[in-house]
Amino acid sequence: MIDNANLVYVALGGAGEIGMNMYLYGHGPVKDRRWIMVDCGVSFGDMDTSPGVDLVMPDIRFVEEIGDRLEAVFITHAHEDHIGALGRLWPKIRAPFVAAPLFTAEIARRKLSEVGRSPQVVKTAKWDTPIEAGPFRVSFLPVTHSIPDPAMLLIETPAGRLVHTGDFKIDPDPVIGRPTDMARLREIGDEGLLALMCDSTNIFEDGEAGGEQPLRPHLKRLIKSAKGAVAATTFASNVARLKTLAEVATECGRSVVVAGRAMQRMIETAVETGALKGFPPIVGDDRARDIPAENLFYLITGSQGEGRAALARIATGSHPTVKLKSGDLVLFSSKTIPGNEKEVYRLYNLLSEQGIDVVDDDMEPIHVSGHGQREDIQQIYRALRPQVAAPIHGEHRHLVEHAMLAKGWGAASIVAPNGTIVGLDLNQPQVVGHVETGRVYLDGEMLVGALDGVIRARLKLARQGHVAVSLVIDEAGELFADPRVRTEGLPVKGRNGEEIAALIGDRVDAAIGGASKRELRSDDRIAELAERVARKAAMEAWGKKPVASVLVTRLEAE
Repeated sequence: MIDNANLVYVALGGAGEIGMNMYLYGHGPVKDRRWIMVDCGVSFGDMDTSPGVDLVMPDIRFVEEIGDRLEAVFITHAHEDHIGALGRLWPKIRAPFVAAPLFTAEIARRKLSEVGRSPQVVKTAKWDTPIEAGPFRVSFLPVTHSIPDPAMLLIETPAGRLVHTGDFKIDPDPVIGRPTDMARLREIGDEGLLALMCDSTNIFEDGEAGGEQPLRPHLKRLIKSAKGAVAATTFASNVARLKTLAEVATECGRSVVVAGRAMQRMIETAVETGALKGFPPIVGDDRARDIPAENLFYLITGSQGEGRAALARIATGSHPTVKLKSGDLVLFSSKTIPGNEKEVYRLYNLLSEQGIDVVDDDMEPIHVSGHGQREDIQQIYRALRPQVAAPIHGEHRHLVEHAMLAKGWGAASIVAPNGTIVGLDLNQPQVVGHVETGRVYLDGEMLVGALDGVIRARLKLARQGHVAVSLVIDEAGELFADPRVRTEGLPVKGRNGEEIAALIGDRVDAAIGGASKRELRSDDRIAELAERVARKAAMEAWGKKPVASVLVTRLEAE
């Protein structure tokens, strides 16, 4: 495979999955190629695949190899799957600057400050004003999404011009921000566009995504008819939805209370930067206690079932200030991200058991996506008329469907999942190389690599349980006392009624008693023998082999 391209694209995250977006564009011959990065996002851990993990980020070993040839980082918008890894990964990225529009730039500064990094590397970009970064000129173009200041990028290079859409939809009357500038996109198309990297999230959805305004009458009807308190949950960053919900609740005579620090911070930042104007007054917790339930409206975090978010704590009765009761109403004004269904349905049931009514988008039209559907995407192609299409932001099936449709819309298309280096300035888009990609986990306050074995070991413990065996032996290797056995995640008794810990202790005792003198001279061999016997005994009694740890303490004569 020969890389003879002068303009290339490669995804380190976000192509072949939804979330964890990170894309690189390179210009020049391989050894001297200069690069820019677009977005630096996260996805979220779950108990099935990454127990105990807070955030999942792209493995950026390739970025570290690039070193000082990375000219800049450009952030399309402030959703966590596009900006959430910036602070944690910044020490390894080492680009001269980060650029983003006003609201996104402020969130980027906060991300860096939160982990002790200087926010001064962040530049505030002006709309449709090029920023120079080596051989690249990058302009931010306004689009509509569900957060303030979302942008599409026009990337100009000596080898051709590109557009990277970020997340977008076409809404001529957005609640906040500017509409997608279709006239400007048609102008770019008239001037000639080499390649388009376009969002694929809703490629399987026919029609258009639609705007916020049609939701209002449905929300008003539901809120007005509610007899008790009403709570609504959505993404904390969906500022347009928060404004819609708060305005409708105020029109219905209810006071708005915000529960959830992430949501409070997002609203404050949007107001401070001027991205959010006319947000209804917010009532503090202290005043809310004196307001009758039928006049209260809560905006709460936790639409994806997050265990530490406000809604989960409300559902379990552990929230310090918000209490819901039978006859109250909770609105899920959001889409459940695939993979989060179990946690969300658990909340539904916890609320239902308390007599609290739950309404979601499957029951009433109270949510509209921030991602364009098939007709929105086709409108972008009609306006830009790219020669080449490399779909982004989607699972593999999304990329395949998008690439097929792009061909029908007149573009030579390619499916390029994470790690695929695509030459864009050749006769046809071609795979010219591959880079290693993977995941890095934020575990506590540490970044843990996928190959470090930490998560794999934790999954093994979750599936198989753990046995700890403590042995005290004398100089000859004979047991000084009975083995001490402790189990975690195993039944107390086996299938024949025997105590598993006692059985393991007896078997280890017998094994060491029958061991050869050579084995008994080595602490490591004694530990290996005890581990093997303990797992075998557990298998006999329980039907599974647990993870086993053996501590050997050898007493020496004075």
